[in-house]
Formats: sequence, structure tokens, C-alpha cells
Amino acid sequence: MDDKKKIFSSKEKLVLIIITIGIIISGVLFYYNNRNSVNTEFINGSNITIYDLDNTKIESLNKLCRVWGFAKYYHPKVVDGSKNWDFELFRIMPMVLESKKQDEVNNILYTWLNKFGEFKESSYSENAEVKIKADTNWISDENYLGRELSTLLIKMSKTYISNRDKAYVNYEKDSVYPNFGNEHKYASIDYNDDGYKLLALFRYWNIIEYYYPYRTVIGEDWNKVLNEFIPKIINSDNDLSYKLTLSELTSRIHDSHASISDFNYTLYNYWGVNIAPIKFLLVEDKIVVTDIINKYEDHCNLKVGDVILEINNKDIFQVIKEKSKYLSFSRDEAIVNGLSYFLFRTSDDSLPLKIERDGKKLIEEVKCYDLQEVDINEINGGSHKLLTDNIGYINPGALDKDEIKVIMKEFKDTDGIIVDLRYYPSDMITYTMPDYLLPEKTMFSKMTIANQSIPGEFVYTEDFSVGKNNKDYYKGKIVIIINECTQSNAEFTTMALRKSPNAVVIGENSIGADGNVSTFTLPGGIITHITGIGVYTPEGFETQRIGIEPDVYVKPTIQGIREGKDELLEKAIEIAKSPN
Repeated sequence: MDDKKKIFSSKEKLVLIIITIGIIISGVLFYYNNRNSVNTEFINGSNITIYDLDNTKIESLNKLCRVWGFAKYYHPKVVDGSKNWDFELFRIMPMVLESKKQDEVNNILYTWLNKFGEFKESSYSENAEVKIKADTNWISDENYLGRELSTLLIKMSKTYISNRDKAYVNYEKDSVYPNFGNEHKYASIDYNDDGYKLLALFRYWNIIEYYYPYRTVIGEDWNKVLNEFIPKIINSDNDLSYKLTLSELTSRIHDSHASISDFNYTLYNYWGVNIAPIKFLLVEDKIVVTDIINKYEDHCNLKVGDVILEINNKDIFQVIKEKSKYLSFSRDEAIVNGLSYFLFRTSDDSLPLKIERDGKKLIEEVKCYDLQEVDINEINGGSHKLLTDNIGYINPGALDKDEIKVIMKEFKDTDGIIVDLRYYPSDMITYTMPDYLLPEKTMFSKMTIANQSIPGEFVYTEDFSVGKNNKDYYKGKIVIIINECTQSNAEFTTMALRKSPNAVVIGENSIGADGNVSTFTLPGGIITHITGIGVYTPEGFETQRIGIEPDVYVKPTIQGIREGKDELLEKAIEIAKSPN
């Protein structure tokens, strides 16, 4: 009898094990099926259409954007990658839009966030020097959020999550640069889908709010910009208007690194597939032709020194104003660098230009060519040459890899060296060239990076230095030429080279867009860029939207351009020849 009981008990256990395994498998299958359902629920559209947009709805959407964005970067259940936060936005947005009062919105948002479960506060200790604190005072405003929602967000702000491998913004191994690769692309959307259009706005707005190192110097009330663009993005009802609205949004951070491109070339075609083969500068408050691209010189009826008054029967500065609406400039007065690829674009074979030449006003029909074939950044001449009076000249834009080492040996006995950083370096010389110019290692820049544990906060990283102990360093003058075409790495290199004991920087302020470029996507097949790290002088002063300031200001003149002079280079030679 006892043996039979044992046998029966074993069978019973086996059955229980089989049943248990079945339940587990069913649960797993249910979970994954349910998860897939959740993750694909809105893949074909958000099903959100907004009618009768009024100030109440704009206020509610503004609050939703801010709370959704804050939770995106602070809530542990979002940071761990387990939630499709875009689709959660689509789930909660209709309820927010239906609310007539802000108290209702607050309760809806509190209940929504609470359903994702409890989380713990963490302790935090950081010795890094803070440059910019996270702008999160609003989460403590109980009049704005209500007590419950405010308390929840304050608690969320103390999670201090440093492991963000699966978050929407993560950090690759040994990298301090934010990576936005986990953002969903949604390459194709319906332009009547207000949910997806608002997702694009909310995503961009919050990335700037929490991961843009120059948030405090954009010169705009970023919250008011959000209010302004909520109706604009909703009212965009086709491919072009949607992408132009987002282009306009990027212009409001005033960053010459900021730009937008799209997979289907809608914007490319909007600007025009052809371009006039000319270079130009803003000189004496006039747009002046400074060069004709070599390949087209014999076929272009413009001349160096021509002043352009109108494009297609419209005042050129009106054209500049209209086009600048969709382009981002670090400095509003420094327009040439940002417009070089856009001002003379067209889809026609030619552009009618009204010009001033030799005191006369003329209409010229200027032949235009395929943008892909016109090298607007064409560089004439080689990487270096020996000028008169034993002065060396270096054009960093024409350098081969590591060529600077050969050049510096060649120029070691010159009386001065001119480095023309009006041209973007084709090889990284920021660290190699100062080895020849400095007697010792010297700090030239401070940088800020996003604090991984506190989104929105930026801290100083290690100081950046150049040079080495070198008693045989170059003793001659170093003259660095800059203007508004000096951007990004060219600005960074200027900061390094001017640490040479005998360095003089001449010209005009650089563009003011210093730092690396971060890239992320927006719904509708859009790729956009922003500056990703903060760059400051050794004293901690801004360079963004100011530019590198020269020691000696020199500007070209219309007369000088017409006479074929490079007045900045002439001044550089004069300074290089002068005694130390």
C-alpha cells in the first residue's frame, strides 16, 4: 500500500510539473503576444485628430509634452527600455485633450504615471563642477501640476539613473556623448495624423530641454516656443509644410550646426536642385560676389566684386529673410556661412539677378548647375606655400592626412606662419600642430557634457590641453585668420593655436558653433543635427553664439574685392613680418 502511494504521488508530481510548465509557457506566450500588440498598436497611426484647437488644449498639450518628456528621461520603467514611450503618449493624449480644466489634466497625468508602478529614490554624489543645472523648478509648482503630480515628479527627479543602456538616450562604452539611436524612426507617417506630428515636436523640444549643452543661450523662451509650434505643427497637413515647420523649429535654437534633411528629398527639392556657381560675402552691408567656381568661370556672366541687389525681381535681403526662417544661425548677423548652399538655389536652369557693377545696375540671367556637381567649398591652391619675406602660409582646408608634420619641418626656419582658418580643416591639426608651437603643455579649452544621472544638467569634463615640453618650439609669429566661415573644428583649432606665445588672431568673429555634432531622427524620415557638447574658453566664457573673437579686427572692402585683394591675408602678412 505504501509503495502504491509513492507511485501515485510521483505521477501526481509529474502531472503538476507538466501543468506548471504549460502555465508558464502560456504566460510567456501571452506576455510576448500582448507586448507585440502593445508595441505595434499605433504603428499604422495614432488615430489622433485634433479639432477646434484652442488655448485650453494648447496649455494641456504643453503640460503633456513637459511631463511626458520628464518621465521619458527620469522614470525607471522608461529608462530601462520596457516601455514604448511614444505609444504611451498616444494612449494618454486623447484623455488630456478631452479635459476642460487643468485640474483634470493633472489628475489624468498622475493616474497615468502611477500605473507604471512604484520606484525608489536613490542617493547621489558627484564631484564634477556643474555648468548648467537642470531646469526642473516647474515640477515643484503645485499650482501648475497639483500636489499629487508635483510630489510624484519630485520623487522621480531623485532616481539618479546612471545605467541607460536601453534608454532613449544612452551612452556607448567609454563615450561621454549622448546617443539617440534608440529613438524610433517612423520613416513614413500620415500628415493628417496629429499624434505623430506632435510626437515630432515633443521629441525635439525635450531633447533640446535635456540634452542640448547651450540651452541657456538660445535667446528664446523655450516654453513659449513650444506653445507657438503646437498649432503650427498641427496645421501642417502635407509633407512639405510639416518638414518646413520642423526646419523653422530648428532655427529657434540658433545653432549653425542645427539642420534637417529627409529621406525623400522633399526639402532638397524645395530649395532647388540647381545653384549659381558663385561664392559671396556680406561686405559693407551688401552681398558681394567674391569668387566664381573654377569649372564654370568661362560660362558665368557675373564678375568678382558684383553687388547683388535682387534675386528673381525680389530684394535680396527680403529673400534672405524668407529663407533664413528655415535655417539656423548661431549669430543672426553672420548669415553667409549658413546661406552658401541656399541663397542662389533654384530648380530652373538660370536665375535672374539684378546687380550693381561699375556704378551701373544690370539684369543678368545667371546659368545654374546641378548642386551635386558644384563644389561651393572649392579651395584654390595647395595646402601650403612660402610667401615673400620668408613667411609660410598654410591652408588647413587642403591638408592631406598628417601633412602638417611635413609642413612644420619645412617652415621651421621661417619668420612667421599664417594659418588660414577661414577654411575648414581637412585633417585634424588641433593637437598635432601645437606640438611645434608651444614650449609646454597648455590648457586651451573647457568642455561640458550631459550628466548621465541628471538629464538636463551639464558638468565640466576634464580640461583640454595641447603642446608638450619642447625647448625647440617655433619662435616666429603665428597669425591665424578667421571669419564667420570659421566653424566647429576650425574654431576649436583656433582656440588651440592661439595659445602659441607669439600667436595673433585676425579677421572677424567666427560663427559661434563649437563642439561635436549629435544626430537624431524625427517621424517622417527626418534626420536632424545639433551641437552635442559645450565648448568654453579656459576661463569658462561662452563661444557659442559669440564666436572666437580676433585680437585684430579686419574686414574686407568692396573695392578691395574688385581689385583682387585678400585684405585679411595682406594684414596677416604685415603682422607676421612685424617684430615679436
